[in-house]
Amino acid sequence: MPAFVEEPISSLASALPKNTLVVVLGIGIIAMIVYYMSPLHLTVLLKVAIDHAWEAYIEAHEMGLVSANETETLHILQLQVFAISEETLRNSLSWWAALHGFLRGHTCVLLRCICEVRTFETHMKILKESYLRNESNLNPRAVFLRRRGVGTGSSHSRRLA
Repeated sequence: MPAFVEEPISSLASALPKNTLVVVLGIGIIAMIVYYMSPLHLTVLLKVAIDHAWEAYIEAHEMGLVSANETETLHILQLQVFAISEETLRNSLSWWAALHGFLRGHTCVLLRCICEVRTFETHMKILKESYLRNESNLNPRAVFLRRRGVGTGSSHSRRLA
Protein backbone atom coordinates (compact mmCIF):
# COMPACT_ATOMS: atom_id res chain seq x y z
CA MET A 1 0.00 0.00 0.00
CA PRO A 2 2.76 2.56 0.75
CA ALA A 3 4.20 2.03 -2.75
CA PHE A 4 0.87 3.14 -4.19
CA VAL A 5 0.93 6.37 -2.19
CA GLU A 6 4.57 7.13 -3.01
CA GLU A 7 4.16 6.69 -6.77
CA PRO A 8 2.04 9.81 -7.41
CA ILE A 9 4.22 11.92 -5.10
CA SER A 10 7.48 10.78 -6.71
CA SER A 11 6.09 11.15 -10.22
CA LEU A 12 4.81 14.63 -9.40
CA ALA A 13 8.17 15.61 -7.88
CA SER A 14 10.09 14.33 -10.88
CA ALA A 15 7.72 16.03 -13.35
CA LEU A 16 8.12 19.45 -11.71
CA PRO A 17 11.26 21.44 -12.31
CA LYS A 18 13.54 21.63 -9.27
CA ASN A 19 13.11 25.39 -9.06
CA THR A 20 9.34 25.01 -8.73
CA LEU A 21 9.75 22.45 -5.96
CA VAL A 22 12.13 24.76 -4.09
CA VAL A 23 9.72 27.70 -4.48
CA VAL A 24 6.76 25.62 -3.22
CA LEU A 25 8.76 24.40 -0.22
CA GLY A 26 9.95 27.96 0.49
CA ILE A 27 6.40 29.31 0.38
CA GLY A 28 5.28 26.52 2.72
CA ILE A 29 8.04 27.28 5.22
CA ILE A 30 7.31 31.02 5.13
CA ALA A 31 3.59 30.32 5.65
CA MET A 32 4.37 28.18 8.71
CA ILE A 33 6.62 30.90 10.16
CA VAL A 34 3.97 33.57 9.61
CA TYR A 35 1.30 31.38 11.24
CA TYR A 36 3.36 30.47 14.30
CA MET A 37 4.58 34.06 14.77
CA SER A 38 1.17 35.65 14.21
CA PRO A 39 -0.09 37.67 17.16
CA LEU A 40 -3.38 35.74 17.34
CA HIS A 41 -1.55 32.42 17.64
CA LEU A 42 0.87 33.84 20.21
CA THR A 43 -2.06 35.26 22.20
CA VAL A 44 -3.51 31.77 22.50
CA LEU A 45 -0.14 30.51 23.76
CA LEU A 46 0.02 33.43 26.21
CA LYS A 47 -3.41 32.60 27.63
CA VAL A 48 -2.44 28.96 28.06
CA ALA A 49 0.80 30.01 29.77
CA ILE A 50 -1.00 32.32 32.23
CA ASP A 51 -3.49 29.52 33.03
CA HIS A 52 -0.62 27.15 33.81
CA ALA A 53 1.10 29.82 35.91
CA TRP A 54 -2.16 30.39 37.80
CA GLU A 55 -2.44 26.66 38.55
CA ALA A 56 1.16 26.55 39.78
CA TYR A 57 0.49 29.63 41.92
CA ILE A 58 -2.62 28.04 43.47
CA GLU A 59 -0.69 24.85 44.27
CA ALA A 60 2.10 26.85 45.91
CA HIS A 61 -0.42 29.04 47.74
CA GLU A 62 -2.19 25.97 49.15
CA MET A 63 1.15 24.80 50.50
CA GLY A 64 1.79 28.20 52.09
CA LEU A 65 4.83 29.03 49.96
CA VAL A 66 3.68 32.26 48.31
CA SER A 67 4.72 35.70 49.50
CA ALA A 68 2.97 39.02 48.90
CA ASN A 69 5.63 39.91 46.31
CA GLU A 70 4.79 36.85 44.22
CA THR A 71 1.08 37.63 44.48
CA GLU A 72 1.77 41.15 43.21
CA THR A 73 3.92 39.74 40.38
CA LEU A 74 1.10 37.43 39.29
CA HIS A 75 -1.37 40.32 39.40
CA ILE A 76 0.89 42.46 37.21
CA LEU A 77 1.39 39.59 34.76
CA GLN A 78 -2.36 39.04 34.53
CA LEU A 79 -2.95 42.72 33.80
CA GLN A 80 -0.28 42.62 31.07
CA VAL A 81 -1.84 39.51 29.54
CA PHE A 82 -5.31 41.08 29.51
CA ALA A 83 -4.01 44.31 27.93
CA ILE A 84 -1.98 42.47 25.30
CA SER A 85 -4.90 40.16 24.49
CA GLU A 86 -7.25 43.10 24.08
CA GLU A 87 -4.83 44.93 21.80
CA THR A 88 -4.29 41.81 19.71
CA LEU A 89 -8.01 41.22 19.31
CA ARG A 90 -8.55 44.86 18.32
CA ASN A 91 -5.73 44.64 15.76
CA SER A 92 -7.15 41.42 14.32
CA LEU A 93 -10.27 43.25 13.13
CA SER A 94 -8.43 44.58 10.08
CA TRP A 95 -5.45 43.39 8.06
CA TRP A 96 -3.93 46.85 8.06
CA ALA A 97 -3.97 47.11 11.87
CA ALA A 98 -2.58 43.57 12.19
CA LEU A 99 0.26 44.37 9.78
CA HIS A 100 0.95 47.67 11.54
CA GLY A 101 1.07 45.91 14.92
CA PHE A 102 3.38 43.24 13.52
CA LEU A 103 5.74 45.88 12.09
CA ARG A 104 5.69 47.82 15.40
CA GLY A 105 7.01 44.74 17.17
CA HIS A 106 3.82 43.45 18.79
CA THR A 107 5.08 39.91 18.20
CA CYS A 108 8.20 40.64 20.24
CA VAL A 109 6.05 42.04 23.08
CA LEU A 110 3.98 38.85 23.04
CA LEU A 111 7.07 36.63 23.08
CA ARG A 112 8.57 38.62 25.98
CA CYS A 113 5.35 38.35 27.98
CA ILE A 114 5.13 34.59 27.32
CA CYS A 115 8.69 34.27 28.59
CA GLU A 116 7.91 36.27 31.75
CA VAL A 117 4.81 34.19 32.49
CA ARG A 118 6.68 30.92 31.99
CA THR A 119 9.48 32.19 34.23
CA PHE A 120 6.93 32.93 36.96
CA GLU A 121 5.40 29.47 36.55
CA THR A 122 8.85 27.88 36.79
CA HIS A 123 9.56 29.89 39.96
CA MET A 124 6.33 28.58 41.53
CA LYS A 125 7.24 25.01 40.58
CA ILE A 126 10.74 25.44 42.04
CA LEU A 127 9.24 26.66 45.32
CA LYS A 128 6.96 23.65 45.43
CA GLU A 129 9.68 21.15 44.56
CA SER A 130 12.19 22.55 47.05
CA TYR A 131 9.54 22.45 49.78
CA LEU A 132 8.72 18.82 48.99
CA ARG A 133 12.40 17.88 48.86
CA ASN A 134 13.14 19.54 52.20
CA GLU A 135 10.18 17.96 53.93
CA SER A 136 11.96 15.58 56.29
CA ASN A 137 9.14 13.30 57.47
CA LEU A 138 8.32 11.76 54.09
CA ASN A 139 10.17 8.98 52.36
CA PRO A 140 10.91 9.33 48.60
CA ARG A 141 7.89 7.22 47.57
CA ALA A 142 5.53 9.41 49.60
CA VAL A 143 7.00 12.55 48.03
CA PHE A 144 6.42 11.06 44.56
CA LEU A 145 2.80 10.26 45.36
CA ARG A 146 2.20 13.65 46.94
CA ARG A 147 3.61 15.47 43.89
CA ARG A 148 1.17 13.60 41.70
CA GLY A 149 -1.80 14.43 43.91
CA VAL A 150 -2.45 10.85 45.05
CA GLY A 151 -4.26 10.76 48.36
CA THR A 152 -4.33 14.53 48.89
CA GLY A 153 -7.77 15.21 47.46
CA SER A 154 -6.48 18.23 45.60
CA SER A 155 -8.64 19.38 42.72
CA HIS A 156 -5.72 21.19 41.09
CA SER A 157 -3.56 18.13 40.58
CA ARG A 158 -4.96 17.05 37.24
CA ARG A 159 -1.77 18.09 35.47
CA LEU A 160 1.46 16.29 36.15
CA ALA A 161 4.03 18.36 37.99
